[in-house]
Amino acid sequence: MLRRHFLRLFTSGVLFGIFASRSRGVRAANRYSFRHGVASGDPLADGVIIWTRVSGASGEAVRVDWQVGSDEHMQSVLRQGHVTTGERRDYTVKVDVRELPPGTQLFYRFTVNDVVSTIGVTRTLPAGNVDAVRLAVVSCASYPTGYFHVYREVASRDDIDAVIHLGDYIYEYGQGGYATEYAEQLGRVPDPAHELLSLQDYRSRHAQYRTDADLQAMHAAHPVIAVWDDHEIVNDGWRKGSADHSDDEGRWGKRRDAAIQSYFEWMPIRGEARGKRTRIFRQFHFGTLLSLIMLDTRFYGRDEQPRVTTEMSIDEIYRVLGDPKRRMLGARQEKWLREALAGDRTSTWQIIGQQVLASPLKSPDLEPLLDPEGSSSVAQEVLDYNIALSRNNPPLLIDTWDGYAAARDDLLTDLKELARNPVVVSGDLHTSIAGNLLRDGDETPVAVEFMTGSVTSPGFAEYLPERFPGALRDATLELNPNLKYMETDRRGWLHLTVTATDCTGEWHLVDDVRSKQYTSTIDRRLTVAAGRVSDGLYAS
Repeated sequence: MLRRHFLRLFTSGVLFGIFASRSRGVRAANRYSFRHGVASGDPLADGVIIWTRVSGASGEAVRVDWQVGSDEHMQSVLRQGHVTTGERRDYTVKVDVRELPPGTQLFYRFTVNDVVSTIGVTRTLPAGNVDAVRLAVVSCASYPTGYFHVYREVASRDDIDAVIHLGDYIYEYGQGGYATEYAEQLGRVPDPAHELLSLQDYRSRHAQYRTDADLQAMHAAHPVIAVWDDHEIVNDGWRKGSADHSDDEGRWGKRRDAAIQSYFEWMPIRGEARGKRTRIFRQFHFGTLLSLIMLDTRFYGRDEQPRVTTEMSIDEIYRVLGDPKRRMLGARQEKWLREALAGDRTSTWQIIGQQVLASPLKSPDLEPLLDPEGSSSVAQEVLDYNIALSRNNPPLLIDTWDGYAAARDDLLTDLKELARNPVVVSGDLHTSIAGNLLRDGDETPVAVEFMTGSVTSPGFAEYLPERFPGALRDATLELNPNLKYMETDRRGWLHLTVTATDCTGEWHLVDDVRSKQYTSTIDRRLTVAAGRVSDGLYAS
């Protein structure tokens, strides 16, 4: 009940009014505010990152006091201190608070002079034996595409230990670019209006996202464990570039480094920006119940995506996609993952958080499924290319693990040999999916995959004009028996419940992201049993 009460206060502006009233007498002399809310992240058993940003500063250094307490009224302060922020870090504040009790709900706030922030709620990770862990999994939040109802739903929950954000926290496009058709109507035009290129561009876009009340509420209600995907930097990126970055947009490394710097300024993530050497792969232990291993399948070690053409035979396509030299994680991250799995001798479950679809996915023949007169949010030449390529049922999503088939087989071999009960969680595709993961030639699963839908970003139904609703979904499921669930139309989030006996995924979907009125329903629930991952997923 505490978080639901908190959400109502937060989104109604009552909390802002309370704190504003405290500083009304000094407002003329104190121009500072906490316009972008508060956040916490990267929890440990004895620590957590707390975050905020000071608005209203102009060139000067600003002292910010912080407190972490055990009650919502901040009467019992456990840790406190102060930091100084300034222009070099865009007036953001990040504190790695340690010496905290494990498995404990905590509260935190910031103060500048007499201006007090919202009180945020966070939680440290449990230690020892744990009965259950509950995680919210989200990804792909395009601000101009619609309202962040998914974040509101997650913020309202009292039963979430942490939020896993699998990337595309922001999008880099300008007005008139991808998924901005309704931006003016919704009052959500991207800021800046052009595509992001400079450090100030990326900072401004993060700032705009953080003005959203539902996003602020989610951050203020739960700790977030986040990794980036591509749009925090640029679409379809890899370690040395992107097909969407051209020479007239400046040097690739400068753009990448600017995006990474702003990400580390604005996100409650531990570590520091180091350009191409930046590591966001890391591990979290929820007692002895589960180990959460977060990977970077995008910029740290990924080789360039393969190129396939409509002139290639199906055998040629599979030969290109299966090139063993093409890696998704890179040698250093692969070694780190093996060591993390081998060193984890106590966890019942290994949850692998990563960005893109791991399950193999053959495309059905699209021509009989699509309406040639229907509208699509992609260019006609792109649609025609995919229709032509789909006729022999190849994998079409080559920015996923399907484009790195040999590397995927190596990953699944490592999971089979080193993990107890591996579960892969994924985002990126704007589609809710569940499937069994099998090595090439095997008949039994090595792991299972749970994929969350998007917060707002459009799904296949908006790209591909179907002849009738569900045509693409039904044909895809029939062609890919490893997949056990697929929902292409509605946006949503994934609720994971992990116990000593099973891991259950529950897909929560919202019916509309372009209206402020919406409904949320549970669409599907699937489970895998501990010690029986080879049996795969079953309905629960």
